[in-house]
Amino acid sequence: MSFEPHEVNGQPGAIFRDRDSKILHTLVLEVLDGQIQTIRTVINPDKLGHLGPVADAWAIDREVKQARRQMN
Repeated sequence: MSFEPHEVNGQPGAIFRDRDSKILHTLVLEVLDGQIQTIRTVINPDKLGHLGPVADAWAIDREVKQARRQMN
């Protein structure tokens, strides 16, 4: 996974991407008087599509779980 700093809805934040550069989720910092007030994330693929291709987070989760099982 990687992330890139990005303005999201006019607020400072980041876009998190999978290894194929598809969007996993976003993170937004709501800042007031120089202090972070709220941290919000969006993981709903229906709300991320306007930013670009969206990753299949469930497939990634299954892949990680399978890899962990194989390590044990």
